[in-house]
Amino acid sequence: MIRKLFLSSALSILFLLPQNVFGQENITSFSSYWKHKVDQFRILPNPKGEICFLGDSITDGGNWTELIGSLRVTNRGISSDTAWGIMKRIDEVTSGQPAKVFLMIGTNDLSRAKTVTEVRDKIAEIIDTIHKDSPKTQIYLESVLPVIDAKTGPYQNKNINPLNEELVKLASSKKATWVNLAPLFKDESGQLKTEFSEDGLHLNGKGYQLWYSQMKQYLK
Repeated sequence: MIRKLFLSSALSILFLLPQNVFGQENITSFSSYWKHKVDQFRILPNPKGEICFLGDSITDGGNWTELIGSLRVTNRGISSDTAWGIMKRIDEVTSGQPAKVFLMIGTNDLSRAKTVTEVRDKIAEIIDTIHKDSPKTQIYLESVLPVIDAKTGPYQNKNINPLNEELVKLASSKKATWVNLAPLFKDESGQLKTEFSEDGLHLNGKGYQLWYSQMKQYLK
């Protein structure tokens, strides 16, 4: 009986605590993969005039150096990363004073029950940090790509679409170039076109080819 009362009291206290008691920094699990990638990024050279692709698994999956054909291009995507995770490692990006940063982030944050406002504000913090620590860097804010709702569980277009509506306004207010990729990947019902993905979330080769075709104008 005492044990039950103790458990009940503990649970009551747990639910009464504000969410931020557990720390926004823990929004990403910081898996071994995340740590290994960050450690590797920190020892890699930053090429002069670096063009950095920054984001989560959608960015991570692209062979950007080969697609673009330039050793100035770096991939700083990490699978399962979030806007909070990027803020934990943004110093590595800005230390190289890149010429351009292409940022796509937010899908994983939304899947972890973060609100659109919270995610937008954290992305704003990323942009502000880049502007402050690498003032000559041109920032390209890319829209979050659609998914196939029926295949992707917590990843849902009903959350992604409102975030993109906020991000286009954010890009304007933060003097970042808005790159609206999402409409190119949508079918008539607003879902990710099946021709671009096997699992409804990540891109196949055809998807990356389309993405790159839209980047050419910004890479000159």
